[in-house]
Amino acid sequence: MEKTYEITGMKCDGCVKTVTEKLSAVRGVEKVVVDLEKKQATVTGKPFKLFLKRALKGTKFELGKEI
Repeated sequence: MEKTYEITGMKCDGCVKTVTEKLSAVRGVEKVVVDLEKKQATVTGKPFKLFLKRALKGTKFELGKEI
């Protein structure tokens, strides 16, 4: 299953790398593609949204609504 979410706080390629790493570490995630220009992340797999939000806790990024 593939879902796309808004990601707030991203400004550079380093941000993309951090968001990708954090979301990729969540159980159930198979693949993450982060788009800096669109400020969104597409997550493939079956993770719980709550766990994706928690993965970004403590960073300057926030997982927003599903697009």
